[in-house]
Amino acid sequence: MDALTTLARVPRRPTRADVTLTAVLFAWALLEAATAAGPGAWWQRALFAAGVTLPLLVRRRAPTAVVVALVAVLMVRVFAVPGVEESTFPFPSMLVAVFSAALHARRPVVAVAGGVVTLVAMLSLYPLGYYETDTPGQLFILAFFIAGAWTGGWLVRLRAAQAATAHREARARAEDADTARREARARAEDAETARREAEARTAEAEAARSEARSRAAEAVAAERERIARELHDVVAHSLSIVAVQAGAAEELMAIDPDLARRHVAAARRTAREALTEMRHVLDVQRDDAADDASALAPQPTLERVADLVDEVRAAGLPVTLAVGGERGDVAPGLDLAGFRIVQEALTNVRRHAGPAATTVHIGYTARWIDVAVRNAAPAPDHRQGPPGSGRGLIGMRERARLYGGTVTAGPDGEGFAVEARLPRGSA
Repeated sequence: MDALTTLARVPRRPTRADVTLTAVLFAWALLEAATAAGPGAWWQRALFAAGVTLPLLVRRRAPTAVVVALVAVLMVRVFAVPGVEESTFPFPSMLVAVFSAALHARRPVVAVAGGVVTLVAMLSLYPLGYYETDTPGQLFILAFFIAGAWTGGWLVRLRAAQAATAHREARARAEDADTARREARARAEDAETARREAEARTAEAEAARSEARSRAAEAVAAERERIARELHDVVAHSLSIVAVQAGAAEELMAIDPDLARRHVAAARRTAREALTEMRHVLDVQRDDAADDASALAPQPTLERVADLVDEVRAAGLPVTLAVGGERGDVAPGLDLAGFRIVQEALTNVRRHAGPAATTVHIGYTARWIDVAVRNAAPAPDHRQGPPGSGRGLIGMRERARLYGGTVTAGPDGEGFAVEARLPRGSA
């Protein structure tokens, strides 16, 4: 197929093969002009030989023009120099010309016309007296060779067209495959980029989680330190009461033994509570803290929640307090934890919900102390403050955890609720 493609190619200039073929045919025609019998002078015959061979140099680029030129030269020879010709020319040149017309003519109809013109011209030489005899066998042979040359050129044309189509299809498939490879490479690069971005996002998320854990740990540590200081004050206050009760019992031992025994019982209860609080202090902070003996006053208790509510209400927050059940004896640390939970919850309401209607409920039972702070949805025009650090909720949970209690916080309808349950018997 490469040879056929080369044969069907139309170069800008005559190829070496075209020049060689034309030169051979021209030499053959000159030789016949000099040796074969025929009319006209030698120079006329040589000029005819050149006229029917040299146009073949451009047979690829102008095949139809070459056929017309050769037929025209032949007709001039027939009518200008009449007489019988014994040479084979222009038969060899006409075969090459009709082959080229079938192969290189741009349109099929032109290729067919070139073959018909060549066949008619060559067959007309017999009635015009160019050749001596015009038997049917000679006419058939002449027509057979001309038709064969044209058919050969047409078949090469078809096979070359098929080869060109196959080459274009192969090149298109190669280009498609190359495009597919580039797209696959681009997709792989996109996937690699996405993977790196995902890894970067994962690393950032992990760093954020680590930072959040670090901040939470710092908040827990700070809250525990503050709780420990407050419990330290509670224990110090309880010990001072024990000392007072013991002194009173000592003074009353001889005067009023029953009253003295009551003072001793009260001192025993206070001492037991102090021991419980001391264990809570050790649970909060194992390492020794700096002594702070500057505050021996009692810490706030749940009984002071009413004062806290009055203060908050005076600051513009519409809050109501409801207390249910019998308070009974409440350990000082547990009392302090409950108060701090209510205080922190009201602070969060003021910060995030503004003047939203709020209720505080404290319920006492034999086993539990339940604390609940609920607020309604903030007003539409309320501008919330910046997001909190979360330390308030951490502090509430730490305080409850020390006594075996729980704290839950979350949306409640359109508002928000903080609920704590503290066991009375935590020790």
